[in-house]
Amino acid sequence: MTTSRLIMICFLVVVITTSSGVSCKKEKKHHPRQVSGVPEPSMAPGIQGPPGVVGQVSGVPEPSMAPPPGIQGPPRPPVVTDVVFSVDGGQVLPNVPYYISFMSADYNMWICRMNPSSSDPKTCPHQPVMFTRPTIAPEPVMFILPPSTPDTVIRESTKLSIKFVNPSQCGESGVWRVANGEVVLGGVEGREDSLFRIHMTDSYYMFTIGESVYPDVYETSISLSNSAIGKDRLMANSGELEVLFFQHYPPEYNYY
Repeated sequence: MTTSRLIMICFLVVVITTSSGVSCKKEKKHHPRQVSGVPEPSMAPGIQGPPGVVGQVSGVPEPSMAPPPGIQGPPRPPVVTDVVFSVDGGQVLPNVPYYISFMSADYNMWICRMNPSSSDPKTCPHQPVMFTRPTIAPEPVMFILPPSTPDTVIRESTKLSIKFVNPSQCGESGVWRVANGEVVLGGVEGREDSLFRIHMTDSYYMFTIGESVYPDVYETSISLSNSAIGKDRLMANSGELEVLFFQHYPPEYNYY
């Protein structure tokens, strides 16, 4: 055998041996065991979550603490917004005496029962008067609700009558009424010209009279006559008398 033939045979042996080694290495590559026809578990598209936190499916809302549809939670207490309060801190009640002051008691202006044209408190007829630094005892009033109302407190939304507590020295009814644009006495509980409403202003309350007295105006506010002698009559016009209610007359404002 010639030398060239031997070289060729050796070359072929080397090539065959090398090819067999590569093939063996490829066959020894490890693959995880997999059941035929069952794909390996993997994180599905849309599942997110940082390490240590359970993934959340995108687009699926968090569980709600609200009750299911058709099931109501516990009832909430009603919000009371229109109840009238006194300076003493309590709710204003019907048939209970209250003193009425002009705005803050510091003004020392109080509702009295008198004749504004006379200095003699016994002069008749009497009417409600806002007396500045009164020389007679201020007169308390009561708020009378219509028999048909179920309320046990005074509310802004309710029409009511206003009545002086003490009997009259002049024989007239102590119920307030509006006549000729002025608040006088001799009214009748529940009658339209004797029905008022109480409304809240910024920090005080005001009185209005219903529409039946003045058909062209829905509600007319009660204001003062601006007397030069400090005895203001109550007028039914476009002004505004701001008042507060006291269940107990402040002792520091004793009348003179």
